[in-house]
Amino acid sequence: MKYNSQTNPPSNFQHFMGVAPNQFNSNVKGQTLNPQQQNQFDQSRVSQLPVSKIEEINNQQSHEVNHSQIDPHQHSSKGQHYHPLTMPCNWELARKHAQSRRTALEKKKDINKTTNVETCPCCGFEVERDDIPYCSNPMALSFLGSGFTLFYNYLKYCIIILFITLVTKQIYNLYTSYEGSYCSHFKREKLEGHIVELPNCSESLFLKLSLANKLDNRQALEHVQILNFINLFIVMMVLIYFRKSQRQIDTTIDEELLTPADYTVCVKNIPLGLGLDYKWELKHMFETCAVISDTKSIVVKKVVLVYDIEEIIEMEKQLDELVDRKKDLIKEYDYQFNHPKVLEMDQKIKQLEHKIHETEKEYERENKKFAGIAFISFDDENMKNLVLQENQHTQFERMKSYWNKGKLEGLSENDLSWHDQKLFIEQAPEPNEVDWEFIHVKTEEKISKRMKAWIIYILVESAAFYSIYLISHKVAKYGDEAREEEIQGKLDHNTMLKINILSYVISLSIVLFNKFAVAKIVHYIVDDEKISSKTKFQISFVYKYALALFLNAAIISFLVDIVILKNVEGAGGFLQNESQIFILNAILPPFIWCVDPWSLCKNIWRWYIVRKGDKALLTQQEANTLMEEPDYLSAKRYSDIMKTMWFTFLYGTAIPLGTVCSAFGILIYYYVDYYNILRRRTVKESISIQLSTEMIEMLEYIIVWSAFGEMIMTYAFFKEISQIDVLLMVIAIIYASLPMEDISEYLFPVVNNEEIKPYDEGCLGFDTDYDRENPVTRHKAIEEWNDKQNMLINSNYKIQKYYQQQDQFGYNNDGHYGRR
Repeated sequence: MKYNSQTNPPSNFQHFMGVAPNQFNSNVKGQTLNPQQQNQFDQSRVSQLPVSKIEEINNQQSHEVNHSQIDPHQHSSKGQHYHPLTMPCNWELARKHAQSRRTALEKKKDINKTTNVETCPCCGFEVERDDIPYCSNPMALSFLGSGFTLFYNYLKYCIIILFITLVTKQIYNLYTSYEGSYCSHFKREKLEGHIVELPNCSESLFLKLSLANKLDNRQALEHVQILNFINLFIVMMVLIYFRKSQRQIDTTIDEELLTPADYTVCVKNIPLGLGLDYKWELKHMFETCAVISDTKSIVVKKVVLVYDIEEIIEMEKQLDELVDRKKDLIKEYDYQFNHPKVLEMDQKIKQLEHKIHETEKEYERENKKFAGIAFISFDDENMKNLVLQENQHTQFERMKSYWNKGKLEGLSENDLSWHDQKLFIEQAPEPNEVDWEFIHVKTEEKISKRMKAWIIYILVESAAFYSIYLISHKVAKYGDEAREEEIQGKLDHNTMLKINILSYVISLSIVLFNKFAVAKIVHYIVDDEKISSKTKFQISFVYKYALALFLNAAIISFLVDIVILKNVEGAGGFLQNESQIFILNAILPPFIWCVDPWSLCKNIWRWYIVRKGDKALLTQQEANTLMEEPDYLSAKRYSDIMKTMWFTFLYGTAIPLGTVCSAFGILIYYYVDYYNILRRRTVKESISIQLSTEMIEMLEYIIVWSAFGEMIMTYAFFKEISQIDVLLMVIAIIYASLPMEDISEYLFPVVNNEEIKPYDEGCLGFDTDYDRENPVTRHKAIEEWNDKQNMLINSNYKIQKYYQQQDQFGYNNDGHYGRR
């Protein structure tokens, strides 16, 4: 449906829906149910009061606030005025900020008692929190949103898959390898005209527990192939059910928590430069034109526009430079914070801050730098779903629109368009999942940035790959030379020991390089892609990081040892090197994560800076960040697990010991990571189920890697490929090509029984909202929210006193509410 702009929208139109305090809620996405239930309970009691009584209560609010010295319900930081650039910083305030950002539940509140809840003035989160027990179910993290609970369920299913593989295949594989005798047998080789007898394999426990030790037991090898076939079919079924389990968890959490995204769509391709009141136009358009096949009227509750904030970002950089110059002046004048030069710089900082705030107001007032994107919230979730259902679009339409500068030919009457530009409407991400710094970036810039990122990634990974290849090749050649010396009877024990140590050091270096250097490099590359949401950022990071880890740990050894040198079971060969990597990969990541050098370094640095006191020269914002625990990044954890699963299924047939190492390694990792997120990390981002779904898509490649690994091992040892290997490879490719999410939904449907609540009721439990996250509207939205919060707190307090007196004394007409 084509929409024509209204020429004379009401001049006094202003729309703002108040929300309940985010200090009642958790520190990321969702919240505990108690605060939400409390607010809803209070609201329901308000609805039961006579209208005259509600008016009486509200009329007396301002009088009560002005005359009472301490409001027993006042959520504050004890009257402290917060300014992020204050120097010297208040360390006590910074500590309270760190406490408010812990991964912990808000303290339970009794709605019948008056309590003074202290909150952090910079972020509004409650300072006093209840620790989550270490032995708790990961569903305890549901107040952070579904993403973190889904991650631990992901780990659980990876462990289940590995133990299923152990039971169905690898225990037999390991037992027959241990009982084998091929490596201890001797073979006759001609050496300098003489026939000598040499062992088939080098003396090593790794080789004894590998496929190499039963190469003469063809029956056992065929049994392993059959068991591998059976195992992969069981794993396929588990993966399909795993998808259902993830959807069930996400649905359960979604039923318990109401978030802004439940009511909101994201609208893109809005025409620019129209000189109109975009908020009013979008509200009117969606209420009148967005849904035409349903008799139910659509009610828009809030419209939040997205702006190009490059100018504001540049001014903030200038502000940072002024703060740095202020620090230099303080040092120069012997830490005299009131020196005239320092005060002069303070004035410049205040002027620039004022300019930034005025620029933000100008953007909102005049729709300046509007980016053509808006978040529109409706009165209930059904309205949102109707809008999404009736305004679908394809990726092809978006591409055509991009090439035609937003225009789209052949629009139908059912297409919601504005100035011949079809509006692309999609489910909105959560407010704190949006990367507001990059969401406005135009499509052409995103394409060029991502192409550049992939080019840099390929070059860097190629360089790393080649460096590791050269080192591995050198070590493999030493092993080859040692093999020749062994045949000639010239190999001494010390030389063999040196080769084994060198092989171990190389394996250790690869694991450590993957753990530290590769993560930093990939993070830098993905940062430059200017991705619009944090979930998409994490997905991009996992793809690149997991691929790099897998290439460095698995593929290099395959190319060097099997393809080039053909050293499979020899000294320093494929089986020995990969067995060592399996063991190191199982031990080192959980060990490093347990020691947690990141927290250790930050704790030492924090101790050093705090000892300086005022001479630390940190702004309050910098001090707050210093006192926090390091940030938690889910993408790194997913990448570690993905690499381990791929690696294990690729070489599991040849090295059954690897499956044992990986199963127990991930099991330990599960408990260490859960402890860290509860006690040693700060969670600042919201992660959607989209990340988990993408990770399952990647995990399903273990079927392909297992079939491929079986095939290459058969060829490496016997120079042949069996029919069962070919059949398994075909099945694996077909499985990877099928829409498994759709199949899982068909086989295991999940019903969402969430109660539909109107926006005004649901917003009471919102942790945040789009206008409070948007850098342009944040200051105004938070100020209005604070005013509404004070009104809500005071109203709730008076209503509770009203019912308390009614229950206790049997009267409720005392205008002073019991203060006689």
